Amino acid sequence: MIRKAPLYATLFLLSLLSLYCKVNKGDPEVNYANVTDEHKYMTDEEIETENKREAQAKSGEIKQDDYADDNYLRYENHVYHPNIKSPQLYIKGEPLSYPVLFLNDGRQLELHFDDLKKEYQTYSYDFVHCNANWEPSGLVTTEYISGFFNAFIEDYKYSFNTLFPYIHYTLQFPNQDIKFTKSGNYLLKVYVNNDPNDLILTRRFYVVDQRLSIKSSVKMATLARYRDYKQEVDFTINHTNYPIQDPYNDLKVFVSQNRRWDNAITDLKPLFVRTPELVYNYERENIFNGNNEFRFFDTKDLRYQALNVDGIQIMDGQTHVYILPDEPRSYVRYFFQNDLNGNRLIKRDDSQDANREADYIKAHFTLKRETEVPAGDIYVFGALTDWNFLPEFKMEYVEVDNEYRTTALIKQGYYNYAYVFLPHESRVGDMSVIEGTHSETENEYFFLVYHRQQGEIYDRLVGFSEISTGSDQ
Repeated sequence: MIRKAPLYATLFLLSLLSLYCKVNKGDPEVNYANVTDEHKYMTDEEIETENKREAQAKSGEIKQDDYADDNYLRYENHVYHPNIKSPQLYIKGEPLSYPVLFLNDGRQLELHFDDLKKEYQTYSYDFVHCNANWEPSGLVTTEYISGFFNAFIEDYKYSFNTLFPYIHYTLQFPNQDIKFTKSGNYLLKVYVNNDPNDLILTRRFYVVDQRLSIKSSVKMATLARYRDYKQEVDFTINHTNYPIQDPYNDLKVFVSQNRRWDNAITDLKPLFVRTPELVYNYERENIFNGNNEFRFFDTKDLRYQALNVDGIQIMDGQTHVYILPDEPRSYVRYFFQNDLNGNRLIKRDDSQDANREADYIKAHFTLKRETEVPAGDIYVFGALTDWNFLPEFKMEYVEVDNEYRTTALIKQGYYNYAYVFLPHESRVGDMSVIEGTHSETENEYFFLVYHRQQGEIYDRLVGFSEISTGSDQ
């Protein structure tokens, strides 16, 4: 009996091991059409964040003080739930347009976004009027909105003919429920189940009451030391028939390059005043790095390798697209190529409705570089990142291969992008480190002019204009 005891113990252990293997056995082949767990396509960090938010929402732990914190409500373009993807806001029918409306002009903005949870959610929305610095203006809702103060998003469609299932939501505004009565900056808030504390996304847009004209030009920098790599943006404001008592204190002017806000020039003062003109022809205060033309890749059709696509594979029910490995351009001479100035176009070839028929792909980015850039991080950057520095687009340096890499989930389409260096403890990215900077680069500039009249508590948006390099307006 003493000799048989080890045999029984061995058989007992083998039976436990067999049971463990059966319970934990994984299916080596996954049919994506049958996948119902959206967490399969999230990182561990995203899953943890989503579970934490859902637990807080159920327990009522999200309080008003937390809601105003940066972790919850941000007065910028931001996505709060990892299952919300591909948000877009543009003028109806013009997917590459700037999200700007003019008072009483009859046009609408379109909001589009996808929910990867694949189960219908009730989403509500409302608006916050903001001042020029994107802080709440203090106006009561009835002072800037005519109609209902909030409403539901009722237009949704399930994805069609895609490996990756999702629900696509659409909103058009102003509409029969909501109209805007004041000019200025606006923040669109979308949230779950009519609960403003459970935000899913916020979008910035503008309502203009055009009271003045802006004549602008973009040229090579005047100062010799900046001439080869910076662009000078000169402009003149004409306010005929629109009185401005103190242009130095009553006006705020913002100039942005290619829809970026991290490097925008803010609160410029007139260099000269010659009524009715305000002249902003500086030589240093209004210059930008010219940077470089944006890189691009095309995934509108996944049946073949299109421009700048190195390979396409389907693994575990997901489509992986490998972007052609990139090289730094900081020491390469300028070469012109047409681009979208960092924008993107969601599109699937041979589809009737790309918003619900375009598939999701895992895009693999590779940047070759002999050494890691010190004192900061490299990000993939552009409209595909909301012009923000997002964690999922932060690149990791692989020393053994001398390259940066990252993988991100994006929707089918045509994309512009750039590699931008973000120094530690900074919110302003530097595109020149990897991409180089040239005064000849074609860029787009946007002008926003705000006026706070005497005795008012909000900033009117009284001027808007845009210009491309090489043209005068």
